Amino acid sequence: MPAFQQVCREIIAEARQENAKTLGDLNRIKMKVLNRHPSVHGIPNNADLIVCATPEEKKELRHLLVMKPMRTISGVSPIALMTDPYPCPHTMKNVGPCTYCPGGPGSPWGDVPQSYTGAEPSTRRSARNHYDPYIGVFNRLEHYLAMNHSPEKVEIILQGGTFCFFPKSYQEYFVTCVFKAMNDFSRVFYPAGELDIGRFSSFFELPLQEDTEERTARVHKRCLLLKNRDLRDKDAHDAAIATLFTPGLLNGFSGNEDDNRSQRNEQPRNGHAAEGAPAAAIDSSQDANVRAMRKAIAKAHAPGSAAVTLEAVQEENETAKIRCVGLTIETKSDYGRLAQGNGMLRLGCTRVELGIQTIYDEVLEKTHRGNTVQDNIDSIRILKDLGFKINAHIMPGLPHTTEEMDRAMLKAIFENEDYRPDMLKIYPCMVMEGTRLHQDFKSGAFVPLTTGEAAERIAWFKQFVPEYCRIMRVQRDIPTFMTGGGVDKTNLRQYIDAELKKQGITCRCIRCREPGHQKQGHHEPVNPAISITEYGASGGKEFFIAYEDKESDILLGYCRLRFPSRSPREEITPASALLRELHVFGRAVPVGGREEGGIQHKGIGRMLLARAEETCARHGKDRLVVISGVGVREYYRKIGYRREGPYMVKQL
Repeated sequence: MPAFQQVCREIIAEARQENAKTLGDLNRIKMKVLNRHPSVHGIPNNADLIVCATPEEKKELRHLLVMKPMRTISGVSPIALMTDPYPCPHTMKNVGPCTYCPGGPGSPWGDVPQSYTGAEPSTRRSARNHYDPYIGVFNRLEHYLAMNHSPEKVEIILQGGTFCFFPKSYQEYFVTCVFKAMNDFSRVFYPAGELDIGRFSSFFELPLQEDTEERTARVHKRCLLLKNRDLRDKDAHDAAIATLFTPGLLNGFSGNEDDNRSQRNEQPRNGHAAEGAPAAAIDSSQDANVRAMRKAIAKAHAPGSAAVTLEAVQEENETAKIRCVGLTIETKSDYGRLAQGNGMLRLGCTRVELGIQTIYDEVLEKTHRGNTVQDNIDSIRILKDLGFKINAHIMPGLPHTTEEMDRAMLKAIFENEDYRPDMLKIYPCMVMEGTRLHQDFKSGAFVPLTTGEAAERIAWFKQFVPEYCRIMRVQRDIPTFMTGGGVDKTNLRQYIDAELKKQGITCRCIRCREPGHQKQGHHEPVNPAISITEYGASGGKEFFIAYEDKESDILLGYCRLRFPSRSPREEITPASALLRELHVFGRAVPVGGREEGGIQHKGIGRMLLARAEETCARHGKDRLVVISGVGVREYYRKIGYRREGPYMVKQL
């Protein structure tokens, strides 16, 4: 046994023997053991201990070894993936980019995804993984398991700009790789239904004394071996396993035969031009946007990229060990209409992040947004009528606005039935280098909100946020050293909490009432019951059906039922209702598993679903159409729903 691994085993044994209770106890034991091994350099972190622990030890020492528990406190394991750097659609129309928007091809930080700087954690990870979705999924699943989390229920979040503007071939390539990665991870590391810690440790070279570029390259090489092979074929699967886990065999695999072609700026095969790029512009090798478009289309058409089909990997994921329970896509409202909505349904999307930014047409025009207020309103309605959850982005402090305009906008988001999103990201406008707004800032023509002003304004707004909405974020995940002006603290939420206390306001959004955020996941409900909130939204009627503990004001689960404004697809008849979301809180638990004192898998979901069906019957609806994550279809199938197109449907 290697010396570093031996140290980890001794730390685990002594932690159990001494019944360590706190991280302080564990750190003391680490130092005591290391003093006995002077030749071992580096202190084992908790991820190293987790890799060396048996399943029983991981369970016994969970209170010490779970890292970043907030990651999965809402019941799922989120994985954010960045698409390749690519221009915005209105940039190609000589309208954009938005005056405040950083990043994109040819930015001051190089070629980075649009609206990002390259310094965000998810962007750095994606760049390190060459924006390869397959490697990205493997990378994050490795992290979750190394932090002693259960990543069997994954929520995929696609970031990096207007996804629906990417060529359709790239969209399908990217999402197919995402599903295939979850399926292959399940096949390789859960061969008998339980994690094979030997394979996992060997593949990712764990425990780690030091993470190096050489180790990263070796892991990427292993991922590429699997990526373009159909592991459903037994011969291909067995050959891949033998190559990966037989010493010396992997040396013959170059790792360059697939995506490395797209890392070089080669022309796509078969003469494909970047879909959406002007033909004349293709000749300009100096144009950063066109280079980015050519690179993306080359990746989508690289040899081996069609090893499996989208439909095949989705079908397999319905029963895989690692399942996709939700897929989020970012887009703009002018690329969020019926055609794009149908395309997202085919990909397995369940939630759309929509940048509406403001409710004022003149502000949209002056900031070169490239769409109108009516575009935003229409897109929200269409996407809700297709069943999607809407996570809207708004930006207080934009150019050409006043404090009064901001406050009116924030209130209108929920007072006006045309908006009323299910979730909200609030991004105070910040000044970024390389933007047109940066020039206005330097000349004194634009003054951004300060940290204090942003905190006060958002705290004031929280009194108007209804119980059916979840505030997802209150600022961009951009390091403040990358900004030229605006909010200068990365913990704006704490400043907002202080303002809430000062103003005597209690936020009752979903996030603030989740058991994990209120009680760190250890709250036992006193007298929970179901309540229903009805409200009009985007021409239809919504029912927010909540299972909550009124006494402690804690939300345990909920579902969103919609009577759509119209029938945009044949599966959605006039007598149909849409179930847009069903969510039960609590730390992520494996499919079919239970956790003592936990909330998931205790029948709450079926109770909420039954109430939704009763509500349909009471209002004369005879058909419930569910927009289900691909990995949740089997759950609905077992309780009487059947597949119709992208939906799961039950005749009531």
